[in-house]
Amino acid sequence: MNRRRKFLLASVLALQNSSFIYPSCQKCFSRIILVSKRSNCPKCGFTGKAENANYRYRLSLKVAESNRLFGITVFGSCLDAFFGLTATGLHRILKTSMDKVQVPATSYSSAPTTKEKLKH
Repeated sequence: MNRRRKFLLASVLALQNSSFIYPSCQKCFSRIILVSKRSNCPKCGFTGKAENANYRYRLSLKVAESNRLFGITVFGSCLDAFFGLTATGLHRILKTSMDKVQVPATSYSSAPTTKEKLKH
């Protein structure tokens, strides 16, 4: 990985991946694996409770500068200001919102047929 910092004035063409937050290791910031109620980092071996997982931003973009196309990825807390909160905070909001979504109790297979509708 190139450690030199470069500034690029470009136009964003597309979001490369719709998954822009990920559960991260508290030690090495790598993606962790969440299994049941535990988390495990395959890179450094750190384990913990899944409910205590921290999240980080990972924004992969396709951008254009002049007549050149680039694929860039921006990681970490530098995106906190852009989103207005930390990735962990955003994950909590998204999780709370998804918990409030209600799934209909009836399925399409239990819907009345045309004949049943005509009987009534």
